[in-house]
Amino acid sequence: MAFTLDAAARAQILDFVRPLSVGLDGMTNFGFVEKRIRISDFLESEEGAGSSGVAGADPARLFLLAAFAGLPSARRITPDSREDLLLRSLRLPLEEIRILVSSLFRVESDPKSSEEMIVHDAMLLESVGAYGVTQLLVSGARERMTLAEMADEIDRRMDAARFVTEAGRRLAGERIAYAKDFAARLRAEAAEFEPVATR
Repeated sequence: MAFTLDAAARAQILDFVRPLSVGLDGMTNFGFVEKRIRISDFLESEEGAGSSGVAGADPARLFLLAAFAGLPSARRITPDSREDLLLRSLRLPLEEIRILVSSLFRVESDPKSSEEMIVHDAMLLESVGAYGVTQLLVSGARERMTLAEMADEIDRRMDAARFVTEAGRRLAGERIAYAKDFAARLRAEAAEFEPVATR
């Protein structure tokens, strides 16, 4: 069953996720949610224009998934939870709430639907390129990692990035190459003046 989310419903959802989007790591904030929604919309438009793109993404489902994905409580939409009460107050069909809950469980590790594939890649795009490197360096400094360890972590994250849409792969290619080049330079410069081990 097709359903729509008007501007007022979307605003109410964003007002709800705003306080939930402050991550315990001190890095995540509401801007991440807004950015994920914009990236998802861009990927959807790119995929729709491509000959081998993801077909049939539903705009309302895409918005819901992008808004809730990655939030600390996103995977706990249970009957009578605050999330469930909000969605029902917006008169979302129960089947759509069920679809959202299932999508939230799958989106990161095993995306199936068009919406899941797009949001998966939108989330992954946040972890590659200069944007992703910056996040890794901040978290690495907080965890007292050495520069060489940070370089290794950047390489590991870039190697593990698996995009599932053609538009996502296209956008990620240059970003991943940049991040891996940065990691190589960081590793080389960090080693340049390290003390030489003596016997």
